[in-house]
Amino acid sequence: ATIIVTVNSTIKWVNKDPFDHSVTSDAGLFNSQTISHNGTFSFKFTTADTFAYHCEFHPSMIAKIIVH
Repeated sequence: ATIIVTVNSTIKWVNKDPFDHSVTSDAGLFNSQTISHNGTFSFKFTTADTFAYHCEFHPSMIAKIIVH
């Protein structure tokens, strides 16, 4: 999935699955570590760019955030 936000937006991920996940920047900018069921991770995007990320546990789970 891709979402588009403005600079200084904070994105909050919530894990509603019974399995662990992570939110890990492909470029190393952020890493949630393990997010368990009902766990959350937030990150504030302060610069305009495109940020690709993935789940370390499930490599096919990929997405990106476009910040403008």
